[in-house]
Amino acid sequence: MTQNRFPVHLVLEVTSRCNLRCKGCAFHGPQAFVTRPMGHMSEEHWRTTIGEAGAWGHEVHLAVNGGGEPLLHPQLKEIILFALTFPSLMVGFLTNGMLLVGDWAEFLVDCGMDWIAFSIDGISPDTHRLVRKGSDLQTVEKNLTGLLKEKERAGVNKPVISLNMVAYDEVKDQKEDFIEKWINRVDHVMISHYRSPPSSKRWPGVPDERQPCSFLWSQMVIAWDGRLGLCCEDFNMDYSIGRVGDKPLLELWNGKSMSRVRKIHEKGKSGDHPMCRTCDTWADSMVRETRDEERRRTVLSRASQTVYTAI
Repeated sequence: MTQNRFPVHLVLEVTSRCNLRCKGCAFHGPQAFVTRPMGHMSEEHWRTTIGEAGAWGHEVHLAVNGGGEPLLHPQLKEIILFALTFPSLMVGFLTNGMLLVGDWAEFLVDCGMDWIAFSIDGISPDTHRLVRKGSDLQTVEKNLTGLLKEKERAGVNKPVISLNMVAYDEVKDQKEDFIEKWINRVDHVMISHYRSPPSSKRWPGVPDERQPCSFLWSQMVIAWDGRLGLCCEDFNMDYSIGRVGDKPLLELWNGKSMSRVRKIHEKGKSGDHPMCRTCDTWADSMVRETRDEERRRTVLSRASQTVYTAI
């Protein structure tokens, strides 16, 4: 696999703190296993990271989220506005939607943020509350609808809005109703597989013959405390490759630690790495796209999830 000099995806964990306790969350759920400290990213770290990434000179998909709820960070608006000063950064975040109140909808539309994704599990308030402790479906839907109306008012296409539903046992029978409810109102509807327990890194239906994981060549992950992880599956930063400010980010990302793991994968020996040997995320690069003409949608399938888009 050809090594990119630059990552095309940057995950910037502005906070690891959260206001919910979701069933499948490795950080805050009932079976959480993440033991690293929780906190908000400092201004020094987020300004340094975004400034460097914005100067790389090529398009980078910037997700200002991680193990927590980004709307809890007191400087999130400043972070977004600073990131948007760099034309090459495609800026957005994943949210549980509970805190998207006040002037947030107007702000996100007016500032021109590129994308946003909401985590909403099903269409029933009772089961949603069961798998997303602390959440209220009516509140989340109200906040989402407010954002949709604000986009309509402004006559703009951004932010692109996606919804993600995790197919827990408690809600998976609501999948088709969930898709039908939202597919013609938002840009994309995603149905993600549930990994049980959350510490599992396995996906269903993955081939036995492993391939090099493309994330090692495409993704940079930075925790709230400035540590760079091996990838998005390095929840505890057990295999950190350095810290923001130690060296330029690209020097760390193209350094010895990352190069060693990449070589292991290129040689077909990903099983030699203690984290990679039990991880199926490599299979997410195997994508199959089909068209469902009867239901007027495209279907993009990969190991971790299926994405539905109206046509």
